[in-house]
Amino acid sequence: MFSKEEAKELRLEFWQKLSNRTRRLPGQKGRKRLWIGDNTGIKGLDLRFDVGREKIIVALEINKKKEEDRLALYEKLEAAKELFEREFEGPLIWDFAYTKDNGRDVCRVYVEQPGDMYVRETWPEIFTFMIDRMIRLEKAFLEVKDYLKYM
Repeated sequence: MFSKEEAKELRLEFWQKLSNRTRRLPGQKGRKRLWIGDNTGIKGLDLRFDVGREKIIVALEINKKKEEDRLALYEKLEAAKELFEREFEGPLIWDFAYTKDNGRDVCRVYVEQPGDMYVRETWPEIFTFMIDRMIRLEKAFLEVKDYLKYM
């Protein structure tokens, strides 16, 4: 096990190495890849990495406070399910009632794989998964962004 400080340093190193890895992507010319993240242009909709001790998740998350707004946006997103799954070349997990570790309910469309961010030896595999899936998620999202904007 790690102390709190060791775990914090390992998490920091993990994110720094992921950032460095994105500099080697085609078209980046040595610059860090800037992910869309929470700058989607749609309030309450974010693209996220969620990493921990058991699994690695790449997700589109709807975190609007009002449940009816959250579900309305989720329904619009679900209408584009075929496009997203075509981009991913397979099914995604569609969860309109995902409960985060902090107890907050959100809607999520995501893909996951087993993994532990605290095992350095697995980082190359984890980074490959995270980068590939986020590129696919961003591409699909950008195709439907204008449709999702107007509720």
